[in-house]
Amino acid sequence: MQTQLYDWHAKNGDVVDFAGFQMPVMYTSIIEEHLAVRNTVGLFDVSHMGRMWIQGKDSEAFLNVLVPRDLSKTDVGRASYTFMLNERGGFRDDLVFERLEDNKWLLVWNAGNYEKILYWIQSLSELIENFYKLELEIENISRSTAMFALQGPKAETVLKRILPKTTSPPSSWNILHTTIDDCEIIVSGTGYTGETGYEIIVMDTTLENNTNAVKIWTKLLQEGKEFDIKPCGLGARDSLRLEAGYHLYGNDISESINPLEADLNFPPFIHINKPSFIGKPQLEKMKDLPLQKIRVGLISMRKGPSPRSGMKIFEGEKEIGIITSGGFSPLLNTGIGMGYILPEFSTENRVVQFQVRNKLHEGQIKKYPLYDSTKYGKSRKD
Repeated sequence: MQTQLYDWHAKNGDVVDFAGFQMPVMYTSIIEEHLAVRNTVGLFDVSHMGRMWIQGKDSEAFLNVLVPRDLSKTDVGRASYTFMLNERGGFRDDLVFERLEDNKWLLVWNAGNYEKILYWIQSLSELIENFYKLELEIENISRSTAMFALQGPKAETVLKRILPKTTSPPSSWNILHTTIDDCEIIVSGTGYTGETGYEIIVMDTTLENNTNAVKIWTKLLQEGKEFDIKPCGLGARDSLRLEAGYHLYGNDISESINPLEADLNFPPFIHINKPSFIGKPQLEKMKDLPLQKIRVGLISMRKGPSPRSGMKIFEGEKEIGIITSGGFSPLLNTGIGMGYILPEFSTENRVVQFQVRNKLHEGQIKKYPLYDSTKYGKSRKD
C-alpha cells in the first residue's frame, strides 16, 4: 500500500516495505535526519498509522471498557496515551486517543496492528450492541486522511508560520482543530522522538486526490528551510524513539508481554481502580506476583557492533535476558538497545554483556532517556 505522498517519497527517498506500506527508510542518511530532529527540526510522513472516529453518547463508556486508562479524566481538547490489553493482560496495541468533543474521539494506532485493531473494535462494538442499545458510531478514516509528525526544538516555530495568525500551536498533549488554506487539520502536541513536536492529521485527502496532503507537507518544508528542516524516514524514527526509550509494538511489547514487565503499570497509563476493563483481573493477579523480567535500556561501552533484536544478554556466564530493539545512536555515537532482563540485574549503570555471534560486548544498564535530558528532548534547559 501507499500513502498520499508516495510519489514524493519515491522521487526523493529510499522506499522500502513496512507493515505492508511503501515507506521511506531515509532520504539522505539516517544520521543526518536523526540529528536534524535533535538539533533543529524534522518532518515525517506517518500516514501509514490507523485513524478512526469513535463518537456518540456512549463512546466514553465503550472506550473505558477497552483500555486501562480512565478516559473520563481526559478533557475535551486533550490527547491521552494508553493501550489495549488482551484477556491475559498482554498488549493488543498501544495507541493515542484525542478527545475533540464530549462524545467525539479520534483514535490513532499502529500500522503493524491496522487490521487487528480495526477488527477488534468493530467486532466488540457489534457484540455489545447486540445486548445493549448503544449510541455509538465508528468510522475508519485511515485512507481519507494523512498524518505527519513535525519534531524537534524548532518545530513550534515552523508550525506557527503556517497556522492562522490568531492561533498558537498546542502545548504537550493538547489538541488544535483548525484550517490552513481551506485544509482542515487536527494538530496534537505529541510525537515519537522524545523532542517537542506535533502530529498533524490532514483531513479530506486520499490517494486519488492528495492535494491537501501535498499542500501541508510542502508548506512545512518551505517554512522550515531557515532551520535546515529535513524530511525524515523510518530509520531516524526508530533510532530517535530508541534513544528516548519509546517501545515498538512487535519488538518491545506484544500480546505475550504485560504492562508490569514493560514498566508501564502506573497512572496515568493504568487506573487499576476503574470498575472494569479488559485485562483487569489478570493485572490484579500479576501485581502480587514476583516479576520474571523487566524492560531496560542499554548503552554499549565501547566501539563495535550495536545491540540488535534477538541478541542474548549475559552477566558473566549467566544468561539474564534478551535485546528486543537495538541499533546505533547518532547522538551518543555508540550502540544502544532495549530489552528484558531478570529484575535483580536491572540496577542503573550495571555492566552486562550482549552477545554478537560468539563474542560478548560490554554495555551498561541505563534509565530512559539515554541522552542527557538537560541538553536534548522536551525537558532540555537551553
